[in-house]
Amino acid sequence: MPALKNPKHEKFAQAVALNMPAAQAYREHVASDPSGPALSIDPAASKLANDNKVATRIEELRNKIAVKAEKKFDMSKDKWLERLARIAASAEEVADFSAATGALREIGKGAGHYAPEKVEHSGVTEIVIRKL
Repeated sequence: MPALKNPKHEKFAQAVALNMPAAQAYREHVASDPSGPALSIDPAASKLANDNKVATRIEELRNKIAVKAEKKFDMSKDKWLERLARIAASAEEVADFSAATGALREIGKGAGHYAPEKVEHSGVTEIVIRKL
């Protein structure tokens, strides 16, 4: 897929592909008023990030980044996960459970266990008042 036709959207996609939070990328590259309230920026950033063309472009850019990193560091995703598994095992052997947990968390991220879920909210909240 070539670059997005809208240059602001392309810059947004590039920033998000480099792991910048969508709201920050929206503020920096798309918003007409970057100092606007989060109540208007956050939903707009989420909507743009989930736009079919933009989401496809973000994924394409992330794949390109992964290929470049693999070539540069001679470390495929599988090698990376294997190395993290060895780190986790070594840390557990010396009872460094903080390091082991960190390595296992990275393994989970790499394996896609922490993929974001789509959550929809109607915007309606219910308040319950109880007498004491």
